[in-house]
Amino acid sequence: MLLLLSQADWVLLALAVFVLDIPRYSISLISLVLLRWLRPPVAIEATGGVTISVILPAFNGGPGLLDSLASLHGQTLKPLEIIVVDDGSTDGTRALAGEAKAAGLVDVVISHGTRCGRSPAVNVGARYARGDLILAMDPDTVFAPTTLARLAAAFRDPWVAAACCNLGVSNENASLSTALQAIEYLMSISAGKSFLNLINAISCCSGACSMYRRDIFLKRGGLDPGPGEDLEMTLRLRRYGYRVRFVPEAWGETAVPDNPVSLVRQRQRWDRDSLRIRLIEYREMEIFKPERLADTLQRLDFIVFDLVPTLSFPFYLVYCTLLFGSQTLLFLTAVYLFLIGIALFNIALASLLFGRSLTLFGLSAALVFPLYQGIIMKVVRFVAFSSEILFSVSRADDYVPPRVRRALTAQRIQGVS
Repeated sequence: MLLLLSQADWVLLALAVFVLDIPRYSISLISLVLLRWLRPPVAIEATGGVTISVILPAFNGGPGLLDSLASLHGQTLKPLEIIVVDDGSTDGTRALAGEAKAAGLVDVVISHGTRCGRSPAVNVGARYARGDLILAMDPDTVFAPTTLARLAAAFRDPWVAAACCNLGVSNENASLSTALQAIEYLMSISAGKSFLNLINAISCCSGACSMYRRDIFLKRGGLDPGPGEDLEMTLRLRRYGYRVRFVPEAWGETAVPDNPVSLVRQRQRWDRDSLRIRLIEYREMEIFKPERLADTLQRLDFIVFDLVPTLSFPFYLVYCTLLFGSQTLLFLTAVYLFLIGIALFNIALASLLFGRSLTLFGLSAALVFPLYQGIIMKVVRFVAFSSEILFSVSRADDYVPPRVRRALTAQRIQGVS
């Protein structure tokens, strides 16, 4: 293996690191370490003078609802109101929300007779909201006590229209796939978004925790009825000239898919929606666009570190096969061992920066993280991108029921005209 690596062209090795998705986080982490050495971070909290309406859209979200409500009532900055929107649940969510309201844990309960989707649920909750800010969250998300105060502090800048928090994985030890996602969240959200926030290049406020100025949210039409609404809303706000912030000191935890099948389905949907929104709706592949430097940087982050490595992945494997022949597997194994060293360094650095200690199970998962991130998820993303480019698969996505998408899209067109 060492002989093959020593004989390989340095460009080939550089491509291996690039295609397998390593430098993205190495660059982010090294930059963050240098910045923190020069200017240690200070957590800023809003103490009053701002009101927050929390919107909890719930479709069969009963199991995690009470934990979410408990974390909201434990905040140092208490929400003005909590609005639960039961989105046509078939479990006990509606009854549980009613009991929580009777106990004083919820202020408003809105029930949809049939499922309408997350974006309509958040939008209807926003119409009832009275706070200066609205927080849209998932019913399986719980927050640290200072999260709302730290998120609200980001809105001291009058040009900030949206902000999102740092996210960990609450069911990290449930399976190997959840342990790998916990590392992925640490790298892509904690490290990646912290770096992008420095250059004002946040492109997506996660649906698990997104805070908006209520007046701007309503003025700009609320969440899009199609899938990928969190990404689309963030890009739309950026197009209007607003700023979007990530607050790394504000922590939340959310549950992630605990089996490979559910994980692949989730990522296929995310990646298809991302490609459709970025390349078709917002035409982010255009070279010359009249835009701010920060918007150019957020586009390049997706193109350089997501789109190009993913679409070039199979061609890189073919090139290696033509170059090394029967020794291809040996060469790729040598590259993988090299990448494990880089990945373990990145994970250790990120854990120190953000105070997230891995369990013994998590440390064992770290050994296969390059395989998960650089190969398995790359294949999943390649299939998603290809299916969207060739067949526009996201048009048939039922994350928001088609009848609702048609009705809301027609309503929006009529409103514009």
